[in-house]
Amino acid sequence: MLDKRKMRQHHLEVTYVLGRFMTEHFIRVYKAFDGDLTAAIVLGTIGQYNYRRYYAEVGAKAAEGFHQLAERGAHLPHARPCNAMSISLSTGIPRETVRRKIRQLVAKGWLRKAGPDKLIVTSLPARHFAEFDLETLEHFYSAAHEILRLVEKRSQS
Repeated sequence: MLDKRKMRQHHLEVTYVLGRFMTEHFIRVYKAFDGDLTAAIVLGTIGQYNYRRYYAEVGAKAAEGFHQLAERGAHLPHARPCNAMSISLSTGIPRETVRRKIRQLVAKGWLRKAGPDKLIVTSLPARHFAEFDLETLEHFYSAAHEILRLVEKRSQS
C-alpha cells in the first residue's frame, strides 16, 4: 500500500520523477500519433469505454486471463459502443474535433462504426501498440520503483 504521508513529505522529489515519466510518456504518445495527441485521447477514451465493464466484471477475474478471452473474441459481444457526443462530454474536446478525429481513426481502421453514431475500437491498435505498451510499462515500473526507493531512503535518514 502506498504511504501517502511519506509521499507528501517528499513531494518535490516525487513530483520530479513522476513528471519526468509523464513528460517522456506524452512525447512518446505524441510521436506515435504523428503529433496528434487529441486522436490518442479520443481513441483511448473509446477503447476504455467499450470494454471497461467487461474487463472489470469478466476479463480481470477470468482464470484464463483477458488475453486468452480476447484471442477467442469472447469480449466482442460485450463491447459497449459510444458516440462522439459522449466522448466530447467526457474529455472536454469540442464535438466537431471529436468527429474529425473519429473519421481519421475509422480511415486508419482503428475504429469501426457499429451503427449510426456507435463506435467500437478494432483490434488493430492493440497490435500496433503492443511494443509501445511494453516499453511504457517498463518506464512506469522504473519510475515507480525509483520513487519508492527514494522515499524509503529519505524517510530513514
